[in-house]
Amino acid sequence: MRVKRLMSMFLVIIMTISLCACGENNASGNSASDKSLYEQGLGVIALMAEAAQAEEYVGAYTGNPEIMEIIQNVAAGDYTTPTAVYSLSVNDEVLLSMLGLENLKGISAELKENLLSRSFGSLITQINGYAGVNNLAASSVLTLGKSFVDSSITEDVIYIYTFENAFPVAVSFTVGENGAVSAGGNFIMYEEFTCGSVAEVQEFFSEFGAVVAEVDLK
Repeated sequence: MRVKRLMSMFLVIIMTISLCACGENNASGNSASDKSLYEQGLGVIALMAEAAQAEEYVGAYTGNPEIMEIIQNVAAGDYTTPTAVYSLSVNDEVLLSMLGLENLKGISAELKENLLSRSFGSLITQINGYAGVNNLAASSVLTLGKSFVDSSITEDVIYIYTFENAFPVAVSFTVGENGAVSAGGNFIMYEEFTCGSVAEVQEFFSEFGAVVAEVDLK
């Protein structure tokens, strides 16, 4: 299967990237009572676009000219107004099965939940793996996020933002304790990823038992 082929290869890398990204994210814990998930995601994307355009920021992470050229291409996009946004939810048991972890025994429910959250948040990193090492590295440099509080969010979800003249962006929202929500954004670098409609996104993530819906931008 398309997604499963590289799943095991990237799992350790993904976990490492996830931990590093958590350390860099803005963990301000600001209240989200006046912002929707859509708006929170736009805030993350604005931060990512700023990072792509900041030569000092990029230079602190890489001096590789090929990676820097990819990031320059990302920076040339306009990420202010999405053409469409799709919500993506994944079946937990299917996700564990894809990771080869469906028969986990002897672990606590808390540890299992932690593993699921980290795996869920790494889905887009796995997709970027198909685009090659340099694209994966460029995406990782620009992986940013923040934390906020919103007790109305009860399930992990990914919002996929599409733009007319820019790379698609996925923002993963993972739910923690006491209403805490972590939002992590990734530019989607894989050229074969299609996101022109709900049906296309649904088809691409079909192996995960994904449920896809279009988000109202009003």
